Amino acid sequence: MAELLGCPQQYRAIIHWRGGARPFTSPDVSALTAVKWNRTLNDTAEGTITIAKGTAGADCCGLLGQIEPYAHELTLYRDTELVWQGPVIRTRETRATFVVEAHDVTEWLARTVNTTVLRYLSTNTADPMHMGPVQEIAHTIIRLNLQAGLFASQPDWPEMLPYIVRLDDPVKASFEKDGSDNASVWIVPILQIINDELVPRGLEYTTVGRSLLLSRPMTTADPAQARLTLNDIAGDVQIVRDGPTGASIVWVTNQVGDEISGTEFGVSGVISPEYGRLDTLIKTSAEGLTAYDLWQIARASYNGRYPVPTSLTIPEGSTLAPTAPVSMRQLVPGQRIDVAATGMCNDLNQPYRLADVEVEWGASGEQVGVGLVPIGEPYTGDPP
Repeated sequence: MAELLGCPQQYRAIIHWRGGARPFTSPDVSALTAVKWNRTLNDTAEGTITIAKGTAGADCCGLLGQIEPYAHELTLYRDTELVWQGPVIRTRETRATFVVEAHDVTEWLARTVNTTVLRYLSTNTADPMHMGPVQEIAHTIIRLNLQAGLFASQPDWPEMLPYIVRLDDPVKASFEKDGSDNASVWIVPILQIINDELVPRGLEYTTVGRSLLLSRPMTTADPAQARLTLNDIAGDVQIVRDGPTGASIVWVTNQVGDEISGTEFGVSGVISPEYGRLDTLIKTSAEGLTAYDLWQIARASYNGRYPVPTSLTIPEGSTLAPTAPVSMRQLVPGQRIDVAATGMCNDLNQPYRLADVEVEWGASGEQVGVGLVPIGEPYTGDPP
């Protein structure tokens, strides 16, 4: 029997010391007037609590005033289930309320500058920086930066490494970002490397609780976490069949302007009997990309474009019903969720990927909103 989303009896918030283990303080449940948190794909999620100072009492208020951004973390419990955790980035106090704002654990990667050489070209698996799935490369970059503890009080100061979970792509990736001497370090935040260089190559990341998930895009070959119908959605929906975002072949080139000598391209897709030529061209001005690099980007960009995608949008104000046959721990961005939308002109019965989860809790109870995007067929196209 499928698990149901259900209605929580309460939310609890605990402020922990950095690392999420040792508690610092926790406002009484009755003082917690509002909770907002989300999970999102390839971005940093946010969590916020609002506390009524009058209900919290003087002792609790004194401790709240000692909360230090980045020294403390916010943890949210939905009944007894830990659903969100990450470093406090800001507190705001008025005469009546105390607000704590936090980001998920990817914030630590946004505030840690890379100090390692990025040269993942070796075929020797004994080399820490060898070619491999893009998820493994991301994991290695994070590990080498956090484990070394350079300029930090201790190795793995944010306590992230034990909570990294991977679902590797079967295709090996190569990645290089260095100077002409092959020994220069790219001085940018780790999260920028992930977003700018590895996500275009097929990496997907999200957080659940304290866990950082390094994954690949789900396809129709992957099993669904749940199957929903329109009866599981409270409110309106919008079905969009969007031709401009579709493509049967994706091209990526480093040709910029009129100069074409010495340039490369990558391509992924299928020869479509339905659409004829339905191409999408992506241009990149990044330097040093090989044909294999461009193919990786084309391969990742193909997902969800063929056939022409039909997206299901749940507008603001519409939420999942408590009777929806999906548990909160199954609502993980990137995972496959099937939807059957009968009774509409578009008689949908197709798979989607979960893009984001938005949760609010307050006096009127809990509201859970989700965003769904088209899922793609398994990748096609051989590397150059």
